[in-house]
Amino acid sequence: RDSDTNVHNYRVTLYTIRLAETLHLESAQIRSLIAGAFLHDVGKIGISDTILLKQGPLSDEEFKLMRNHVLLGMDIIQKSNWLRQAGDVVEFHHEKFDGSGYLRGLKGEQIPLLARIFAVVDVFDALSSRRPYKEAFDLAEVMRIMRSKSGTHFDPHLLNIFNGIAEPLYAEIGHAGEERLTDLLNGLIRRYFSGPSPYLP
Repeated sequence: RDSDTNVHNYRVTLYTIRLAETLHLESAQIRSLIAGAFLHDVGKIGISDTILLKQGPLSDEEFKLMRNHVLLGMDIIQKSNWLRQAGDVVEFHHEKFDGSGYLRGLKGEQIPLLARIFAVVDVFDALSSRRPYKEAFDLAEVMRIMRSKSGTHFDPHLLNIFNGIAEPLYAEIGHAGEERLTDLLNGLIRRYFSGPSPYLP
């Protein structure tokens, strides 16, 4: 219900795959990450537009309601055996490395690896792209902000690895249009799923 949802999902999926490949993850883990990246915010279909599309910061009460999208998302993916592989990302992508995240306040390596990976790229895309409540930051400012949250929001090791690939990734993906993103993503989906995705044009 947000005009940027498609390209946001495509970008974060591409960033996630490239980070996972740099980490030499197994193909099965990358397939789970792809599913999780596409479905990470699926629970937002149950969040009111007055909150979801609000121009400006959320109030404490609105933020409490927004947090429910994690539970709603888990409820949705539990209905399908295939979709359940997205569970680590859907359920835990708002946890923070220092334990201050939600919903369960997990800390460090208590947070599943796939969720720790996705947290890095999700915030990267949020900071580097325009949202209803903010303009995009430039790449240098994005990475400065993210490095300031190493060990608090992010796994320091994963952030350090991402820092080494962020500039060329952003140059390739950050401003690409939907058609280009679709082509890039379909190529990677064919690699990991051995066929074109039924979910992309």
